[in-house]
Amino acid sequence: MESKASVLIVDDEKCIRDILSRIIEREGFMVTVAADGSEAFEKIQKARYDYVISDINMPNMTGLELLKKIKDLNQKIRVLLITSRAGEYSPHEILREGADFFITKPFKNAEIARTLRTLECNRQRRIKKENEKKAVPA
Repeated sequence: MESKASVLIVDDEKCIRDILSRIIEREGFMVTVAADGSEAFEKIQKARYDYVISDINMPNMTGLELLKKIKDLNQKIRVLLITSRAGEYSPHEILREGADFFITKPFKNAEIARTLRTLECNRQRRIKKENEKKAVPA
């Protein structure tokens, strides 16, 4: 039986964490939250997450700093960055830094759900291929 994919939501605004949690839980994912990048990185070092959804502009550690630390630790974690300051960041720049998706606030609930479903379908395909390779006799 496959376990639910896990998502870590990182945002310094509690209302955004709450909204994202509701959206993502409705999609069937397990959700954990963190109020900033430092707290998030501590959680990532202690538990397994398939996805991280993080605001870029936060105190203590920005979403971009968190992204770099995540990718140094585990390339398999997919990272979706969100910002309300879209003019400060080029989507191409964010993707070059290693993010898997970039969304601007205000976001549409359906956009978050659709993005996670797409990422999860890709993850499931990758797992299936890896399992098929392991099952092939030598």
